[in-house]
This record gives sequence, structure tokens and C-alpha cells, in this order.
Amino acid sequence: MRTLGIMAALQPPQQELIPYEPWQEALLPKVLPAGWHALNDPRVGLFYLSIDGVHVISSALVEEDGKRWQHVSLSRHERLPSWEDVRRVKDLFIGKDKLAIQVLPREADYYNYHPHCLHLWHCLDGDSVPDFRKDGRI
Repeated sequence: MRTLGIMAALQPPQQELIPYEPWQEALLPKVLPAGWHALNDPRVGLFYLSIDGVHVISSALVEEDGKRWQHVSLSRHERLPSWEDVRRVKDLFIGKDKLAIQVLPREADYYNYHPHCLHLWHCLDGDSVPDFRKDGRI
């Protein structure tokens, strides 16, 4: 019941959003599993809320390296998302068979807008990191 109250409080008035490019729109989930809701926020575009309290924003841009990158942020109100939350969100918003990475920046580049938010990145123009599994390194 509490989650439904949060959803109602978070749902802003519907406003027209800047249209997505076709490649960006293709990244949006076509069907959400039971317990997930898409909400429209003019400040960030579409965001998603699960019945158990996971918030997700998925966006995609051409970054400075000239490649198209999908960025998925996931958060919880009172704690960091669990490993299971991260896996579930990655599978739903990026894909089970796709590579996603987390970046831990240099201290000078670090900023924190939300204390319980994690970020995943997926390069749409090919895997951009080496396969660290070889030679038993991970």
C-alpha cells in the first residue's frame, strides 16, 4: 500500500516530452513485467518504478567517444540496491545477453546526486571493455 502512495506522489502532471530518436526509443522496454510501472517526468523523461521500490531511469546518448551508450540508473529510497536488484534491472533494461559495466571514477570526477543510486552503462556500438574472464582473472 505504501508503494502505491509513493507512485501517486511521484507521478507528475503529464506533459509533452522531447521525442526520442528511433535508436533511443528502441531501447525502451516494450512490455514491463508485473509489478513495474512507467511514469512520465518532464525533467528526466520516462522512468520506471517497481512495486518493491526500485526506481530506474534509462537513457541513451552519443558520448564523447562517438559511440552510442545506454545509461541505466537504479535506486532505492532508503538503501543501495542489492546485487539481485542490479541483475534484475540489467536483464530488463539492457538485456540478459548484453554486457553492462559499472564505472568507479577518479575521486576528482566523483559526484553524488542520490546516496542510494547505482549506474550501469552499455555500449550500443560493440563491447568496449576487454574480456577480463580469460586467464582466470575474474
